[in-house]
Amino acid sequence: MKPFSADLHIHTALSPCADDNMTPPAIIKAAIKAGLQIIAICDHNSAGNAPAVIAAAKDELIVIPGIEITTSEEAHILGLFETTQAAAAVSDLILASLPNSFAGKPRGRQIVMNERGGPIRLEPHRLFLSSQYSVSGAVDLIHGHGGIAIASHVDRPSFSVLSQLGFLPPDVLFDAIEVSPAAHRAGRSSAYEATGYPVVVSSDSHFLTEIGCCRTFFSMDVCSFPGLKQAIHDRQQLILKG
Repeated sequence: MKPFSADLHIHTALSPCADDNMTPPAIIKAAIKAGLQIIAICDHNSAGNAPAVIAAAKDELIVIPGIEITTSEEAHILGLFETTQAAAAVSDLILASLPNSFAGKPRGRQIVMNERGGPIRLEPHRLFLSSQYSVSGAVDLIHGHGGIAIASHVDRPSFSVLSQLGFLPPDVLFDAIEVSPAAHRAGRSSAYEATGYPVVVSSDSHFLTEIGCCRTFFSMDVCSFPGLKQAIHDRQQLILKG
């Protein structure tokens, strides 16, 4: 076992609130510069840019395809997957539950890109809106496709499971919960260990300068999705840094 540095919550220019400079090659360059070995691409309600980031990475680091689902309660949940096919299948179901076109000016350009960062198209679905999946339904959807379900930035006063529901539902089995960089730097990460869930910290990057500002070290034999999943479930030396 050895520790691998991971940032499991990075947005691309596909997310309506992310900077247009969050292109696949720029993200990979920033991640390598930050000393990361594994990253996850989690755009709002879509996994459309994950394949391009994976292609841009070549063999320089591990890129996990993911999605950040906005539930019907307006809570955010990360879904991480072993394959782009699994991520795409979940993404398609989420997109199908959103309005299929913009009425008027969109919020953000929502750019689907190729591995060089060139635009392919603009995503017409309203990615900033809530899907029709509840917290329970979203977690079931993620697990049904072999994924890892993480409650996003649970310390935040909006768009978190705790802010929207007031509690972590006992009948919903997350694989882990995420705290924000602000909570970690304020020394509040340990408070969430009382939930009984593994606690991770990620950057939730919307700008290149944020990538790797916080990360979690996972002990694995091999840096891979199965290794990450096992490390989370076994709580193998989850060390939060940032």
